Amino acid sequence: MWLIVLLHLAVMLGQTAVFPNVRSPDERQHVDLILQVRQGDAWPWPGPGTSYVTQGVTAGGFVEPDSLDGPQHLADREDIPERDERSSYLESGGSATMTVEGPDGDVVPVFNQLVQHPPLYYVLGAGVVGLVPDWQDAPLDRVWLSLRWWNALLALPLPLLLFAAARRLRLPDPLPVAAALVPLAVPELTHLESAVNNDNLLVILGACATLLVIRVLTGDLTRRTAVLLGLVTMLALLTKGFALMFPAWIALAYLVAAYRRRERFGAALTSLLVVAVVTLPGVAWWVRNVVVHGMLQPHGTHATPPDLTPVYGWSDGGFTWLGRFTERMITLFFVQDHAAAREHDASWWMARVALVVVLAGLVTALVRRPVPRLDALVLLFPVPALAGMVARGSWEQFAAFHDFGAAQQGRYLYTGLVGLMVVALAGASPLRAAWRRAVPLALLVLAGGMHLAYQHDVWRLYWMPYDGGPDAFGRAVAAVAHWYAFPGAVLVTVVAGGLALCAAIAFSLTRTALGERRPDRAAGVDADPLLAA
Repeated sequence: MWLIVLLHLAVMLGQTAVFPNVRSPDERQHVDLILQVRQGDAWPWPGPGTSYVTQGVTAGGFVEPDSLDGPQHLADREDIPERDERSSYLESGGSATMTVEGPDGDVVPVFNQLVQHPPLYYVLGAGVVGLVPDWQDAPLDRVWLSLRWWNALLALPLPLLLFAAARRLRLPDPLPVAAALVPLAVPELTHLESAVNNDNLLVILGACATLLVIRVLTGDLTRRTAVLLGLVTMLALLTKGFALMFPAWIALAYLVAAYRRRERFGAALTSLLVVAVVTLPGVAWWVRNVVVHGMLQPHGTHATPPDLTPVYGWSDGGFTWLGRFTERMITLFFVQDHAAAREHDASWWMARVALVVVLAGLVTALVRRPVPRLDALVLLFPVPALAGMVARGSWEQFAAFHDFGAAQQGRYLYTGLVGLMVVALAGASPLRAAWRRAVPLALLVLAGGMHLAYQHDVWRLYWMPYDGGPDAFGRAVAAVAHWYAFPGAVLVTVVAGGLALCAAIAFSLTRTALGERRPDRAAGVDADPLLAA
């Protein structure tokens, strides 16, 4: 287990080098807002349409933040200064407002739309920036990389939470170990975890909430668990709007627990009230939005809500919108289309392979019921709830502006990742013991295939030189090392450690698959290493 946790960390830290700054969704704006909070420019929290991207943040990136028009051939770039000579925040303009040329040729400011979110992630990030000595005068790409490492550390417990969730559900060995491997099989997840994005905090809070919901479903109606669930929900509500589905999800879990143990209905109701009370500070943020801005979540770039009056209907391309929505949510859950080209490349096809595996596990779990069906449905609730929230927002943009692709990001479903994947893995429970022992190894092989396809496409898009040749990959690797903001020895250590960890885990899981090691515990024995009763 600890080797898997360390490999997860190594993969995340390795991806901080492979993906240039600004190439994660809205990463420039996330970093900018953190820096503004650190300087006091975004505290108290700005209102919608009043916050602009600062000029200084441009020092952190050397590529375009928007959709790319094709391979970048970064190995051919010769204009990247040495590490200690790169621009700082102040040298690039500091707090001055970034401007661009508008469609009419006039100069317009660049809005930072992320003020539509609650401030918790940005306040925490500002604290991390404060730990970097003289951050305003240091090369900003070094500060940026420090924030990326902080995000990787935020995501570090995810394999442990998946392991604990599978154990609490009493999945037979070695399926809890397979659950811990899940993050490695979703390359876009590890890419997001290695970037600066408020989704990372919400995902880990969603994982904690899922483990606590499992405790409720398996009979834990104590007030301590209720307080923890309330705290996690409060923090999630202060992180991002997708957490608004938490109250309905938690209420559903307590209702199922009360239905199953009618003699403990009073305890379930009391615990649910405890959750509600502890959650109130998070709810207050959204009540404030309604009172101050007249809507639950304000638009980040407009002081007054934009007119979203429907102009287009289903007959104007509804099927095209639905097809695009479905395709994007699937593809961008597993991998990332960095050029927005929608190519059916290697990673696109591997996403379909992973989807088939997940769906097969879900169908088997719901039919064979290794986990009680009501429990499985509660654990799956966040995924359709989140997908519905995304679909509603995307459809509003289509109906108002005929935009076929707005807000269609599979990463928005990651808050429900733990429940989804643990239920899917439960589908392997009915397998014979000999087959079940091979599941973790099979998942590791799938993860390797996913990452090979993903990295192939990413290196081709970003790093490979234009002229190719036998030394093309070596030149690309040298470019990555040159661009990296930390010393090359750090990157070498991360990569070498990751390869060694992968080999050690593969060896251990092969022994398990061959039956050379006895399971750590008999199936059905309750063991919860995290939040144990």
